[in-house]
Amino acid sequence: MSQSELTSYFQQATMEIQLEYERIRSRTLEDPGTAGDEGEENWAKLLRNWLPGDMQITTKGRILCADGSATNQVDVVALSPIYPNGMVGKKMHLASEVMAIFECKTTLRGEHIERTMESASRTKEMIYRSHGKEVLYGLVAHSHSWGEDRLAAVDKITRKITSAG
Repeated sequence: MSQSELTSYFQQATMEIQLEYERIRSRTLEDPGTAGDEGEENWAKLLRNWLPGDMQITTKGRILCADGSATNQVDVVALSPIYPNGMVGKKMHLASEVMAIFECKTTLRGEHIERTMESASRTKEMIYRSHGKEVLYGLVAHSHSWGEDRLAAVDKITRKITSAG
């Protein structure tokens, strides 16, 4: 596979996310909850298409630790291939089989970065304390609130991450 072919695959995925963002955004003011749910499903679909096929990807739920504690609600969860199919649709996900967690935003703002970093820290600590395992925790967004200048947006996001960390 050539580099340009691989690039075209990523561009296609990016275009699909962009088109979904434009569709969702047109109704956000009417019903922000549904818009957020649709955004989460967009990211779950992308992960289903790009992560190994035997991983389970689900939306909305909490992570249940062995000690009985549970995290706050998270948006998208990637579960290990051995996760029981009968439990995938449940909204309490077994921490022992969580591979990654993603918070999803339709339009990223500075306060989202700060809140996600706080939530990630708490959640990762709970899982590590209960199971001795690290999980990936990410923040994904369809767009951002920092205008058209990509470099300026990257700089602002980087500064927010640095100051929140």
